[in-house]
Amino acid sequence: KQGPSLSSSSTTINMDNKGVGLASRAGGGDINNNNTAVDEEMAPLNINTAEKMTTYSSFRSLWSAKNASLFSLVLQQSGLVLMIRYSRTIGVGADLVPYIPSVVVVSAEVIKFVLNWTLEIVKQPDGATDSTEILKSMVTMESLKLLVPALLYLTQNNLLFVALKNLSVPVYQVLNQGKLFTTAFFSRLLLDKKISYCQYFSLMMLATGVVIVQQSANKDHQNDSATTNEGNPMVGFLAVLVSCFTSGFATVYFEKVLKQKTTAQKQLSVYVRNMQLAFWSILFGAVPIIMSDDLEKVQKDGLFQGYTWVVFTIIVFQAITGLLVGFVMKYADAVLKGFATSVAVVLATILSIVIFHDNVNMLFLVGSALVILAVRTYTNNPPVVSGGEAKSDAK
Repeated sequence: KQGPSLSSSSTTINMDNKGVGLASRAGGGDINNNNTAVDEEMAPLNINTAEKMTTYSSFRSLWSAKNASLFSLVLQQSGLVLMIRYSRTIGVGADLVPYIPSVVVVSAEVIKFVLNWTLEIVKQPDGATDSTEILKSMVTMESLKLLVPALLYLTQNNLLFVALKNLSVPVYQVLNQGKLFTTAFFSRLLLDKKISYCQYFSLMMLATGVVIVQQSANKDHQNDSATTNEGNPMVGFLAVLVSCFTSGFATVYFEKVLKQKTTAQKQLSVYVRNMQLAFWSILFGAVPIIMSDDLEKVQKDGLFQGYTWVVFTIIVFQAITGLLVGFVMKYADAVLKGFATSVAVVLATILSIVIFHDNVNMLFLVGSALVILAVRTYTNNPPVVSGGEAKSDAK
């Protein structure tokens, strides 16, 4: 009788331990069961702790990548315009042969081609990348689709030097935000992206700010002919205007090509697409060097005349522009990209006042505030594709 009673008691205790983990009663078996219950209770705690540590580590890695990408984009966007402005104005000495902008643009495309080629090889498993096949893809029908954006990007990069020779850095930085307007226009036209009323309002605000900043540049040019800006603001404004349209159309067109299904056996990577863009840009970029007065300059002083550390920095900054934007869009988003652009505008303005002694009047402050606010408003409300899916990859 006593035996069955103990068994029954043990069974009861087992159920109690598994159910609610009650304190042990008499008997060695009870203690073992109690330890088992404790182990079962501690196991989830250990797993949760490990998961929290893994999540925290992943969050730190993502946070570091996000900060690094945003910091790099701010540095590139502000540093590029400052370097070009310096090299086109006070950086030109009487004893220094000036560099040829068209050669600098082609040099940047060459570095872009090599850099994307390297990244394409690195991302593939060992022995999986055939360099011959990659080179063959430069002259396929898929590659021919990029003739138009390659020509437009090349034009935009050349106009950058024209604009910064005739405009101060603050004025250029603000006017250049007009490419948001043209990108939105072509996105609506080519990609059928819907624009909300809030975005329409922000685009009107952007246009108003750009006009005010342009008026401030004309006023400064008329009132102070002794400034470092010896160029014509109207020429600089036209260069930025054309650059905004070429940039907007090329960006949307390139996005459309990337989203189309290729006729090739496998989908081409973004790196290969960037190589195709650079390939055609190099060919197109060689034309003005050969067909213009630049050829005489090359024959006289060499292809790389006037190259200094400043020029090399300009070339590198231009070559990594697309990769940095892609890096930001991968680890951050369009909203933070817009924030980084605003920070770059402010940073470049402050540094240009210190370095070039540029004037900043009240008209400029009002116009730039409207432009920055418009950019922030637009990027906080990404376009929506007809069909319902929100997009946050505005560039």
